[in-house]
Amino acid sequence: MNFNTLDLNLLQVFDALMRTRSVTLAGEKIGLSQSATSNSLQRLRDALGDPLFVRTPKGMEPSPLAMELEIPIRNTLDQLRDTLQRTRVFEPSTATHTFRLLLSDIAQQQHMPLMVSEMRRQAPGVTLETMALPLREAKQAMVDGELDLAMGFLPDLGADFHRQSLFAETWTCVVSKDHPTIGETLTEAEYIAASHISYHPAVSIHSVLDQLLVAQFSSKGIKRKIGLSVPYWIGLASTIAACDLILTAPVGPALSMTRLANVRIVPLPFDLPKIDLCMQWHARMHRDPANQWFRNLCSTSYRVR
Repeated sequence: MNFNTLDLNLLQVFDALMRTRSVTLAGEKIGLSQSATSNSLQRLRDALGDPLFVRTPKGMEPSPLAMELEIPIRNTLDQLRDTLQRTRVFEPSTATHTFRLLLSDIAQQQHMPLMVSEMRRQAPGVTLETMALPLREAKQAMVDGELDLAMGFLPDLGADFHRQSLFAETWTCVVSKDHPTIGETLTEAEYIAASHISYHPAVSIHSVLDQLLVAQFSSKGIKRKIGLSVPYWIGLASTIAACDLILTAPVGPALSMTRLANVRIVPLPFDLPKIDLCMQWHARMHRDPANQWFRNLCSTSYRVR
């Protein structure tokens, strides 16, 4: 093989095939037709003297040589992108960029109005697409460059990700203003005796919240009686207003509820560790001017209650 005659565009095809294990999906990822992607794969096979990818019922499985080349080729492409991005300038007033953001329904209700208002003021041609993904899929999407940023109650995603804390959130209780037994304060005995709401979205970064509560309560020997278990935040404030159930929630979302329905906040009768609200992004986007502008916009908007 003569390296000087190798078309570097073929390396992008190789990387896309390694990520997707599909000729069709790889072509969609880099903007090529299926036939053009197949032709590029054949050129790679000819140049390297190896099948590289073998069709199986599970998709295009990489050969041993392809597995060996995966990381060096990906690192080379990432370094090249990083170098080129440093020379680019992002001008928000004329940009026509699309940003993809992992954001929960809670954060969308609480923080998106200011975020979008400021985005429209600074960059009227920019498009924002919010996404709801399990953390594992979100992490891979950022690795693949298909997701720009993740925001919320996030565990550390690993060494290849940058993390910026936004603020520390505390816990409180939300009850109906007409609750039959709970007044301005709540004792631990009353809390344990009451029926609670468990909020556990199936596909969301906030699915970790209820897990945090369960872990903390278990360490204190407390077991909540769950009267309602829901995967959606929408309509929850009105539900609380109409019954005697208690929701344990972060203060920010709880305050938003008081503006939506006939509910009030009651202090939690014991201490729970604060929650770190943060945003994380993959190292490949760290120096990208567009991503830098977007991170600054999001962090500024997210800090405001």
